[in-house]
Amino acid sequence: MTRTTTPAPRAVPTAVPVLASVGLAALTALAGGAGVVLAAAAAALVGLVLALGWPGLLLLPSPRGSAAVVAGTGVVAAAATAVVALADDGREPLRALPAVLAFAVLGAFTHQMLRRDLRPRVVDGLGGSTAGLLLAALGSGWVAAAAAGTAPVVSAAAATAAAALATALPGPRALGGGVGLAAGAAAGALGAAAAGGAALPGAAVGLAVAAVVVLVAVLLAPLAPASRRLPALGRGAAPVAAAGAVAGLLAPLLLR
Repeated sequence: MTRTTTPAPRAVPTAVPVLASVGLAALTALAGGAGVVLAAAAAALVGLVLALGWPGLLLLPSPRGSAAVVAGTGVVAAAATAVVALADDGREPLRALPAVLAFAVLGAFTHQMLRRDLRPRVVDGLGGSTAGLLLAALGSGWVAAAAAGTAPVVSAAAATAAAALATALPGPRALGGGVGLAAGAAAGALGAAAAGGAALPGAAVGLAVAAVVVLVAVLLAPLAPASRRLPALGRGAAPVAAAGAVAGLLAPLLLR
């Protein structure tokens, strides 16, 4: 009598998260260089990709509701930032973000109260959803960077892609992190120079962006199940979303 065994799920290549990071960063650079509206669309896409993988990445209960909260936050934050930037000619485009975050957190609480599965692991679900919506909201910083000009968004996006590539290098994480910081600074300088900005401020932006990307990659690396593709995509989108904070706050100050 032969024993039938269920085939093991095919493992997702470890390159999937880094390819997602590089692809989303490149798309953000292209869209940001074309204007605020396309930058908002790219930031919303980053939030949607993050939402697809975030519940599986953290193994959250009620994953569909958590994904909806994260996705809605990313889309609304990007749209609100674009509206403010267009209405005020790029001045303080992120001022609507606190209000968006307040409603998003309220939505996360409401989602937990409306669950119909006896609400196990409420704290896990609420904490994971809140962390995800904060990341998604940070992605709207790419819109603020685009409102300040081409150099800020291109410099920050180039640094994001370079640092993400470095985190995928084989070897100790400390080595990959160090290479990521150096690569991010160099890519930030080159991106700024290519977009008509100054190389030295671009290097400072790139270093700050790379620090965020490396930190997020290190924190999330153990979480993505190797056999699941959506969590791997979410892990790739998270550093791009987080880098939006530097892109929207620091890059416009240094690269105007």
